[in-house]
Amino acid sequence: MSDFISCVAIDIINYDKPPASLAFLAGVCEAVDKPYQCFSLNSEFLDAMSVDEYNKIYTKIKLGLMQELPDKAIDVIYNIVNNIKNQNTNLLLLSVFSYVQAPIAELFLKHLRTQIPDLEIMAGGPGVQSTHRTGVTLGKYLLDNGFIDYYCLGEGDEVLVEWLHGNKNLLGINGKEHKIETWVPQIKELDKKYIVPSYRNINLKNYQNLENKKSTVFSLSTSRGCVRDCSFCDVAKTWSQFRFRSGASVAQEVLKHHQEVGAVNFTIVDSLINGSLRSFREFNHEMVKLKAQYPGLNEFSYNGMFIVRDARTHDEQLFATMRDAGCESLALGVETGSDRLRFDMNKKFTNRDLDHHFEMCQKYKIRNSLLTFVGYPTETTQDFEQTLEMLERYQKYLIDDTIIGINHSGVFGLLPDTPVYDQREELGLEVVQHYNTAVTQLDWVNHNNPDLTVQERIMRDLRFRKRAAELRYPVPYSRRYLEYLKFIDKNLVVVPD
Repeated sequence: MSDFISCVAIDIINYDKPPASLAFLAGVCEAVDKPYQCFSLNSEFLDAMSVDEYNKIYTKIKLGLMQELPDKAIDVIYNIVNNIKNQNTNLLLLSVFSYVQAPIAELFLKHLRTQIPDLEIMAGGPGVQSTHRTGVTLGKYLLDNGFIDYYCLGEGDEVLVEWLHGNKNLLGINGKEHKIETWVPQIKELDKKYIVPSYRNINLKNYQNLENKKSTVFSLSTSRGCVRDCSFCDVAKTWSQFRFRSGASVAQEVLKHHQEVGAVNFTIVDSLINGSLRSFREFNHEMVKLKAQYPGLNEFSYNGMFIVRDARTHDEQLFATMRDAGCESLALGVETGSDRLRFDMNKKFTNRDLDHHFEMCQKYKIRNSLLTFVGYPTETTQDFEQTLEMLERYQKYLIDDTIIGINHSGVFGLLPDTPVYDQREELGLEVVQHYNTAVTQLDWVNHNNPDLTVQERIMRDLRFRKRAAELRYPVPYSRRYLEYLKFIDKNLVVVPD
C-alpha cells in the first residue's frame, strides 16, 4: 500500500519517557514490514529550546493560543514537515495524545497539507477520540475539513494492520457504517491481537525521568480499561470492559525491549497495574526468573498506577515478590485525605488501607508518588482539611523515601464523558461554557455545595501546594502549572502572590 511511512506523535505533555503511542505505531509498521521514521513533537521541541521555553509553549498550546506560539515552535513544526517531505513519505500515521493537543495538531496538519497535499494521513489516539467543540470527535472534524484522510476510533491493534494491507472498509475507520460514529470493537483477548511496540527507531535522548535514573524509562501496556469506575475518569469511554494480558507475555515484551535497545527501566502505562491480581502476580514471578537467566536484567525496574486494597487482598507476600521482581515505585490515586470524599469518587479504599500499603512499602523499599487534586464537586471544608492533615500524617514516609513526591493535578476539572459529568444535574452542577475547553472544565458551580466557588477551589489549590512545600514534598511540573494559572486567574479569579 505504501512504500514509506512517517509516524508522528502530537504529545505535548510530560517528557519523562518516550511516547508509547509512537512505539505502538512503529510496532504496526514492523508488523507489516514497511520502512518508517518517527517524530515526537515533545522531543523535537526539547531539542530546539530550554525547558522554561517549553513550559511557556505548553501553556499556549493547552489554552489554544496558537497565534502566540513563538517562532522557535513554528520552526520545529516546519522542520518535521520538511523531513517527512524529503523522505518521500507515502503515508503518515498521526497520534494525538489528548484533547489538549487538538489545536497544535490542527496547526501541524494545515502546514503538512500545504507542503504535501497528496500525502495520505491516518490519525488516531485519545485526542482524535475526544469530543471537538463542534460536537463530533476531533477525528471527524479533521476529516470533514480535509486535514486527514482517515481516522480510527478505538483500539488500533484490531484494525491498523488489516487497513495497511488494503482493507479500508473496517468498523471504527472514519465512522462510515452508521450516522453515529462507530468505534473499533474492544479487543476481547489482548494476547492474540496486541501489537508489540518498538523503540528501535525512536530518538530517546530528550526524555528525563523523574527519578534521576541513568537510562531511559520505557512504557509497557499490560491491560486496557479499568476495574474501578472512578467518577472523574473517562477511560470507560474507550474501554468499557477491563481486559488484560498474561503476565508471561508482558515479561517476554520486557525481554524484547531489553535485547533491542538495552531497556531496563519501565513504566506500566495502564490505568492500574494490579487490576488483575492473577496476571500481576504472574508477571512478577516471571520477571524474577528472567532476572536470574539474563544478567543484564539485574537492573530491571518498573513502576505504574496501583490500586490500594485491604491487607487481606494485598498480603505481605505480594509486596515481597514485587520487590524481588524489580518494583521500584508506585503511583497511587489517593486524590484526597477524606474517606467520605474518596467514596464519593468511587475509589473504594480507606485511610486504614492506605496505612497498610505504606507500612508494606516501607518494609520492602518500594517508593510511592501520590496523585492528588482539590475541589471535587462534593468537597467540603472538612474534607479539604483532612487532605492537609494527610500530608502531615504521611510525612514520616517522605522522610524515609517511601513517598517520593506528589503528582498534584491542581484544581478539579469537570471532564465530559465521565460519570460525575453525566450526573451533573443530579449533583446540582452548572457548567459555564467558554471558547476554551480548559477554562470550561474549571468554571462550574455546585448549587448543592455553594461555598465551593471557583475562587475557593483555586485558593484551596494554592494552600495545598504551599503546605506540601512547607513539608518538603516534591511536586513536579509546578512551574509549568503556575505558568498556566497566570492565564486562568485573569479569566476567573485574581490570585494573590
